Amino acid sequence: MDGVTSRGWRPWQRWSTRTRLLVITLAPVVVMCLALVWYSYQSRQQEARAELAERGQVLARVLADSSEHAIVSGRYDDLQRTIRDVLQSDTAIWQVALFDARRRPLLRLQGGATGGPEARYYEAPVVKRLIWIATPAAPGGPQGMTVETVGYLQVRMAPQALLARQAHRFHVELLVACAGLLLCGALAFRLSQGFDTSLQASLAALRQADAEKRQLLRRVNTAVEAERQGIALEIHDELNAVLVAARLEAQRIAALARDAQPPALAEDIATRAQTIARLALGLYNSGRALVRRLRPEVLDMLGLRGAVDEMVRQYGGSHPDCRFACEADEDLDGIAPEVAITAYRVVQEALSNVVKHARARHVHVRLARRDAMLHIDVEDDGTGFDATARQDGIGIAGMRERVQALDGGFALASDPVAGGTRIAIELPLQPRQPHRR
Repeated sequence: MDGVTSRGWRPWQRWSTRTRLLVITLAPVVVMCLALVWYSYQSRQQEARAELAERGQVLARVLADSSEHAIVSGRYDDLQRTIRDVLQSDTAIWQVALFDARRRPLLRLQGGATGGPEARYYEAPVVKRLIWIATPAAPGGPQGMTVETVGYLQVRMAPQALLARQAHRFHVELLVACAGLLLCGALAFRLSQGFDTSLQASLAALRQADAEKRQLLRRVNTAVEAERQGIALEIHDELNAVLVAARLEAQRIAALARDAQPPALAEDIATRAQTIARLALGLYNSGRALVRRLRPEVLDMLGLRGAVDEMVRQYGGSHPDCRFACEADEDLDGIAPEVAITAYRVVQEALSNVVKHARARHVHVRLARRDAMLHIDVEDDGTGFDATARQDGIGIAGMRERVQALDGGFALASDPVAGGTRIAIELPLQPRQPHRR
């Protein structure tokens, strides 16, 4: 459930390389294009409203200046004709209203604008100017000008026409932006196609090289094991046979020396013959140990489970300060010989590393068969190390290469603080046969 949920939250994990390249290429362009479109739309809206405000204020002032005579004289015919002409020439005017000084309505003319008006209105005062001039008849009279507000003129604007015009301009810009975006998308698609083709070719070459490397490692390991088996057979069949014969001859010489004269010479011959027999026996035992290292015959006799159990028991006997335990499934039959020898060698190398470097008190080996895979775990409680910072040694690198040569999985985890190391290995029970050319 968790895996399904996490994949649902991360759908891009199922995307192809080409799709990811397209998203990486187009996402910044689309975001930038959307940002520019939004900015253009907002700018057009602001321009339309700023233009309406400017026109409304100018109209209110001009018509207010033209309304002084009408209010003072009480005749509105000329003013109405003037306002109607203005309304016909400007379709953005929704209404023009004239009020007296107490804001009582005197005149209200509706424009031809469609839609509703703006919430705000533009107002200008209608003022009456009186100029006082001294005359010869009254030389000491008042002089100057007085200003009196006799009314107010209000203009309400309707933004629909201007907004529609700005929307038309915006649509043209949007069309150009979409065309540019489509062009960028086509270019990105073409580039991603070429890049994806090159990338897939490179990945295919890497996979082919890796597959060839794995096949080479399998063949090298197979050749090494075959050579080891041949050397082991030669040691067992020839050298050990010669050593057995030499030991028997030495024992025969020792027996014949009892009848030799003088007795001191007979004793010396018997002693030297027994020394040769002991040396031959020691060489024979060394040869047997070398044969077991070169080719574990116990693997052929006892199978993988018995061979690993015997190896763990031998390590426990030779290292009494550490407890070795082995846990293996009963059903480990039907494993390919190549897999069995690889599993045996990997466990052997892991245990060798433990006794050389780990200083562990407990070691646990597990072998399990699950889903056509052989699972091997070797875990100890010794001194750990930083597996991320430390480069693989020859032993670990050899184990890794052996496992990878059979298309298996190798994982190593170690804790340098708390201690302990675990090696987890997966091997296919029946590895794929290498392609022959």
